[in-house]
Amino acid sequence: MNHKEDKVLLMDAQESTAQVVHAREVAALIESLGHTDRSAREWGFPDIFSLAEHLFARLQQNPVPDQRVRQKGERLSLWEETRCALRKFSLSLAYAIPWMVMLTLEYLRPDALRVSPEIGGALSLSLIGSLITTGGFVQMIFRSGNFYYGLKEPVLAHRTYMSLVNIGLTTTLFLTLLGIMVGSYFHLFAGNYLVLAAINYLALSLLWMLCAVLSVQGIGWSIPVIFFLSILTIGLIKILLNLGTTILLILCPSLAVGLALGCVLAGSYHAEKKHPESKYSARPRGGVMLISLVQFYVYGTVYFSFLFADRLTAGSAVPWVSGLSFGIDAAYKKGTDLVLLAFLITAALVEYLADSFLRFWQRLAAELPQAASDQLIVSLWKRHSKSMLAIFTAFVVISLSAWFAFSRLSSLAPAPRLLETAVLGGLGYLMLSVALLEIIILASVNAISTASLAFALGVAVNLLTGYGLSHLCGAQYAAVGLLAGSAVVLWISNAAVRRVLRHPDYHYSIS
Repeated sequence: MNHKEDKVLLMDAQESTAQVVHAREVAALIESLGHTDRSAREWGFPDIFSLAEHLFARLQQNPVPDQRVRQKGERLSLWEETRCALRKFSLSLAYAIPWMVMLTLEYLRPDALRVSPEIGGALSLSLIGSLITTGGFVQMIFRSGNFYYGLKEPVLAHRTYMSLVNIGLTTTLFLTLLGIMVGSYFHLFAGNYLVLAAINYLALSLLWMLCAVLSVQGIGWSIPVIFFLSILTIGLIKILLNLGTTILLILCPSLAVGLALGCVLAGSYHAEKKHPESKYSARPRGGVMLISLVQFYVYGTVYFSFLFADRLTAGSAVPWVSGLSFGIDAAYKKGTDLVLLAFLITAALVEYLADSFLRFWQRLAAELPQAASDQLIVSLWKRHSKSMLAIFTAFVVISLSAWFAFSRLSSLAPAPRLLETAVLGGLGYLMLSVALLEIIILASVNAISTASLAFALGVAVNLLTGYGLSHLCGAQYAAVGLLAGSAVVLWISNAAVRRVLRHPDYHYSIS
């Protein structure tokens, strides 16, 4: 092992733990960083334990300064807290910003987005499909990238998330071909519409994954800039070339993909230049990495499946006399778009509140003595209740503000079906916002399987209830499926979090 590699591992060991009392602790730490016996042999040691003995001796000669240990227990400064909040907001805003822009155009300039019902149904399906099929990859990219960036290993992070993007893109290409064949066989849409939907699906799928990478790199602020530049460019093209609406809707995500890819490459170059020592780190085994991330893939997939299950059931309830295979009722779309926008914005706040709650838990666990477990439980329950109240308040304020703002933009009085959809969908998304806090807490204490189970059962209830009511009573009652499914998710996840908070010391120790 050369001096530079030795120094890199020694710095990782010092920053990852405040005090080690045995070489085996160092061995466990080295393995957690992704190194194996093969890595140790490359550095001139027979196995990990020999390497750990060497590093432990060096750690004894270079102890961690007391000041650094004290600083790790202090609260984040206001600037650091702001940066943390922006980082948590960025990924959710990647979905909220385009939704807000499309909704604004729909109310201000309804003719600007008007397309034929058939191409509208095809593009809607491609949008929903892109979110569902890449939701799992987005979670895998986000979790693995944050892990390696937390270890100050940008090279490993880059290799990992680009591998996941490649796997996701390959899967997307396969699903695109499968979708075209199925759509052609069952005559769901005309051939030219299927091709346009496939292009849109590919571009959007890659865009969501690249947005996850940008969020991991800590440059999530570039996401709204990318969307703004893409929409501005499309507006200029519309004015100068007077292209059709369908072509512009396909071109916009493709342009955003190009900008996002450039930002990703620039972010990777900057991070690797800032931490040049990370290029000496050994890459973890791919099979082990995928096995550890598969549970997050399942969670991300069922989460987005739940989020859009009601739209699928509402779209399937289109009358057969219309000649369409899939089409979302205009009143249903407007009603759910408003409350979904409120949910996407609130979800960004939930991400931050959950992270703040977990940091608060970590700080209490480090500061309070072991005998003060009752005080720990009381403090956590108070913080948890305040977080739930903040989520409830934020969702109600955002949804009511969106309703009044967009109602004023429209000169027409809201139809009864739109009101029913907005109320039912709003209650469903409100419960889902609160459930999302519980889900993130469960994921952080190694209970992601419980979170996935909650969403899987919620998807089943959502689909069955929504499909039955939308076909029997009307498309607007697909929102009842969302409401019932959200109640199931909230009930299961809240019960699981209550069990966790009854014994926070135990769950903290195994997380």
